[in-house]
Amino acid sequence: MDLLYTVQQQGGVPAHVYILFEHKSYADRLTSFQLLRYLVRIWERMLRQGEPLAPVIPLVFYHGVERWNAPRSFAELLVTPDALAAYTPHFAYELLDLSAIPEDDIKGEVMLRAVLLAFRSVLRPNVGVRLFDMVRMLSELTPERSALQYIETLLRYLIAAPSDLTIEQIRTVLETVGKEKQSMLISPAAQEWLEQGREQGREQGLEQGLEQGKRQLLLDLLTYRFGEPDEAQRAALEACNLEQLSAVSRVLLDADSAAEVLLNIRKILAADAQ
Repeated sequence: MDLLYTVQQQGGVPAHVYILFEHKSYADRLTSFQLLRYLVRIWERMLRQGEPLAPVIPLVFYHGVERWNAPRSFAELLVTPDALAAYTPHFAYELLDLSAIPEDDIKGEVMLRAVLLAFRSVLRPNVGVRLFDMVRMLSELTPERSALQYIETLLRYLIAAPSDLTIEQIRTVLETVGKEKQSMLISPAAQEWLEQGREQGREQGLEQGLEQGKRQLLLDLLTYRFGEPDEAQRAALEACNLEQLSAVSRVLLDADSAAEVLLNIRKILAADAQ
């Protein structure tokens, strides 16, 4: 994702600066190479639109468990003699490494803190324990309708991600915080889904509920990144079981195109079919 900012240069002439956001859940050694491809695409788009080429600041947002240890500049990826250094692209990227930030140091507005805590917690064990803090934060938002929407979005994200969160943990958190706030923290439709899973009391029923939530969130994320999914992409996601959807969630965030997403899904399905 890239954002356009306008800054005021000396002499009063406005200049455009782009900020390129790249999301990572693991330390990818080739991140600089991926960023270079994105940078070129952004500049190509500027030229197509008749715009002057503008600076692009790459920012990597990382929320994996281990500290980030991938090269921070493109030049580090190449084995280049000094005599050829002039022919090597040189750029670095800014890094926001959530793994290096203690939870107590995550400050800011309620929404920002809840989002960062969700990203930081989703790949770590015992997400259900941290869910109490996140739901309590979001329940403070006003109006109440906004709080409900954000809490449901949070739950969909955590369920779709490869976390250890369970339906029972979600119900416990919602009931506990709901009693504290004396209000319902999710919509009747979402509450019905959770109750259905509880009443069925069967692993199959719970797995179907989790699959439905994960599949829908992956479709939403695919649409956000690359546009409306086509029939082939929808069919591939529909063919995935719960474990395969968790694998898809890991590759979807790092894919460069919808075609790459489809290829990865088919690889996952083919590997399990062998």
